[in-house]
Amino acid sequence: MRVILAAMSDELPIRFQPCSNGEFEPRLRSRQDDRADEMYRRIVDDKAKRLGLSRRDFLDSACGMAAAVFVLNQAYGCSHSGTASVSDGGFVVPPDALEDQDRARMVVEGNETIFDVQVHNRVPKPPWNADVCARADAMLCPTEFIREIFVRSDTQVACLSGFPRVGQVDQPSIEARQKIKEIVDQLSGSARLMVHANVEPSRGAAELDAMERSTQLVPVAAWKTYPEARGLDTDDVGRPFIERARKLGIKVIAAHRGIGGQVDWMDRYSPRDVVAAAKASPDFKFLVYHAGWDSRFKELQPFDPMNASPSGVDRLVKGVVDAGTTNVYAELGSTWFNLMRSPVEAAHVLGKLLKHLGPDNILWGTDSVLNNAPQTQIAAFRAFQIPQSLQEQHGYPALTPEVKRKILGENGAAVYGVDLKAMRKKITDDELSKLKLAWREDRRSVPRSGPIPYGPRTRREYLAFRRWSGEG
Repeated sequence: MRVILAAMSDELPIRFQPCSNGEFEPRLRSRQDDRADEMYRRIVDDKAKRLGLSRRDFLDSACGMAAAVFVLNQAYGCSHSGTASVSDGGFVVPPDALEDQDRARMVVEGNETIFDVQVHNRVPKPPWNADVCARADAMLCPTEFIREIFVRSDTQVACLSGFPRVGQVDQPSIEARQKIKEIVDQLSGSARLMVHANVEPSRGAAELDAMERSTQLVPVAAWKTYPEARGLDTDDVGRPFIERARKLGIKVIAAHRGIGGQVDWMDRYSPRDVVAAAKASPDFKFLVYHAGWDSRFKELQPFDPMNASPSGVDRLVKGVVDAGTTNVYAELGSTWFNLMRSPVEAAHVLGKLLKHLGPDNILWGTDSVLNNAPQTQIAAFRAFQIPQSLQEQHGYPALTPEVKRKILGENGAAVYGVDLKAMRKKITDDELSKLKLAWREDRRSVPRSGPIPYGPRTRREYLAFRRWSGEG
């Protein structure tokens, strides 16, 4: 049975199989995953027959996407501990959306401007030859990556980021990111793709000098950093880095926090140093990528201000609440993707961030294409609601359409200085929009010839990814 489901999963708009973005070991496959796969297979077979469609056409339709989100609620609607449910919230997909295309579109489609502040690939340093796109792999082929982000999803603006250990293995190189940006700029006539420059502040003066060289090579939108033993709040490492960034006039720092270290308050993967640096540098914007989330900590509780040593996302909340900062932002890359399979945890995380950071300080990120294509994450977020019971019990705000618009795009645009109104006007008739329109009318007009790219799904794949990134 698992072999059959695995073969079918290459066609699906969502995979229920566990995976990682390469920064943590994926969990083992569970009975819930098996149940979700089997449930979705049954729905696809039944509804396709009822609607007189091929299985492929149903999967490509709004009903197919609505069915995938429906299964998320049915298969994962109770927390992993079994102590809570989402009977009054979660992924709200009425059963008729599985057969009525117009109803399905109301659930999974929208007209928000989507600004994905974290996307990745492993495209090698140019020059490129035909071997780079020998197979349709969005992790390695630049044109396939562009199609996956901008054509096969509702994403309109994105930030292409790098991986850790930039000083030793910057893969993809900043040259690759710049070349991909040039292609997108030619197709769109506007800055739809922004680029991060990775920095390891602890490497000292040579690394800081490299920051200036990066700005001469590419229009750097933000500096991307990863956790180090000496944090961003230190006088010998953090402060010189921030001063150099200030001198270069690029005052957005995207700092990976959460995912990968220990889950406690004092660990270097905790956002506490980022918040301290933000308080000391109010003219900067500090983006906490992954929001401090870690897969090993279950987010099944509200924030407790009396807890002096919190874990998970509560580390970010504590830092912001204690410091009273307004220039710290929570980014959802990989966090949302994984929490989709635990709707109660998703409700707590979003509820805590909305309550304590505010609706203007949460940024949309997907970690795609490591976490598959972004469209399912977008559709699932559109359908998600924080349960009314949790709102009443913990004072969580509701995920209104206005709040979702802010998270999906408006907040990222404000951080990165993008005029969304001008951008939308400019991209209405560009080449990427024409491709997207053709794809919506006929999914085969922009064919996918291979499996959807995916991050590590097993311990073996995870260890191989770490070796590739220079961390193994």
